[in-house]
Amino acid sequence: MLHSLKSFLNRFREDTRGTVAVEAAIMLPVLFWAFMAMALFFDMYQTRSTSEKAAYTISDMLSRETAAVDEEYVDNALDLFKAISSLDSISSLRVSVVAWSDIDEDYFLDWSYGTGLDQGLTEQSLANMSSKLPQLVNGERLIVVQTFGKYDPPINIGLGTVDMDTFVFTRPRFAPQLAWSGA
Repeated sequence: MLHSLKSFLNRFREDTRGTVAVEAAIMLPVLFWAFMAMALFFDMYQTRSTSEKAAYTISDMLSRETAAVDEEYVDNALDLFKAISSLDSISSLRVSVVAWSDIDEDYFLDWSYGTGLDQGLTEQSLANMSSKLPQLVNGERLIVVQTFGKYDPPINIGLGTVDMDTFVFTRPRFAPQLAWSGA
């Protein structure tokens, strides 16, 4: 019995006859999924790219500001972010100004404001992100712009929603710091 089974398996392995229809029925769903996945990955990376460019635009806009900003300014900056980026989900924006203290040898928070779904930065969350920040001289300010959004793929290929968060920091250009005039 073992010999006949082994003989059958050898004949099956050596047999090159087959039909294209059977092979196509097996491979077509896999090829279709791969094609859709490539298109979806391209769309996801394009969305990521536009979100990062929008965050850099907001950061650059804030770095050139010489007047104090308020809640309305940041809310309008979120509207600009939504217009530039290609995220379809509800987005949020957080703008913070941080500085370095040589006395404490740590970053401290001047002010922070979040709009959309997010709140302002806290001292604890600033301590958690300090490894992402560059070295500063004593008293130097840094504008930190963070955006939060989700990419919801138009086709379900098993990816689920993907976070499209950005983190951008810029030094003020024309003023020593970005002032806050909010309530």
